Amino acid sequence: MQRAFLSFFALAAVAAAQQEIVVRPDLPAGEEWYTPPADNQHAKSASEKWVRNVQRPALEVYPVLRPNGTAVVIAPGGGFNILAIEHEGRDVARWFNQRGVTAFVLRYRVGPRPGETMENSRELRLKAAVEDGIAAMRLVRGRAAEWQIRPDRIGLMGFSAGGALTVGVTTQAPPEARPDFAMPIYTGLAGEYRVAGDAPPLFTAVAFDDSERMVETALGLAANWKKANRPAEIHVFADGGHGFGMNVKGKASDRWTQLLEEWMTRMGWLGAAPAK
Repeated sequence: MQRAFLSFFALAAVAAAQQEIVVRPDLPAGEEWYTPPADNQHAKSASEKWVRNVQRPALEVYPVLRPNGTAVVIAPGGGFNILAIEHEGRDVARWFNQRGVTAFVLRYRVGPRPGETMENSRELRLKAAVEDGIAAMRLVRGRAAEWQIRPDRIGLMGFSAGGALTVGVTTQAPPEARPDFAMPIYTGLAGEYRVAGDAPPLFTAVAFDDSERMVETALGLAANWKKANRPAEIHVFADGGHGFGMNVKGKASDRWTQLLEEWMTRMGWLGAAPAK
């Protein structure tokens, strides 16, 4: 009983310590929180909130009482239209917290961009998202000591559109903003990207019954990391569809977090940080 009480107290203390940081103070504030339709297959409850029309990116900080030195920035998905911030963001952050990892949920810019047309919509929205991802990574690494984070143990994870952000930041960012490990989950990419000879380790997962583009992207990521002779792990689940995130669906994709935990353990990111 006492141990359960202490565990509850510790979790409550972590939740209370959460803070929010504006990533781009130069941009005007603005975003809309709303409840998705009840028949949306990705909504986990009638009270769940999503975000749209984000104009100024922000980081939600999820610290831990005994940090292990590892941190992950999480980019929810939503087709660059909305952010499914619960099952692809906050729930993921809490999962990382339970393993000693400091987590940050990124509300990056989504919705129409200035100068947007039917032809350039995805290009402009992806560009803004990648810029926000780079700014977020630079901020977390620059303030790593504040959260007892090792600056060489900062990962980036993204779901769907957030996965495109993850790949963009991983392959385009300067060294000070590049993640130390990258985890794009069920994402679809368009166009070319270059995997550097020192690219960070990659973990990617997708369900086989997702769209053809999502499956091809996952296979392509693994192939391109292989060509660059960089470490990668890929999981293609028999079923789970698109957008499973932290929602348990009774499908093969439910195992993705277990496999992620095993990968991170093998790579040394879930143990205590070694002395410098």
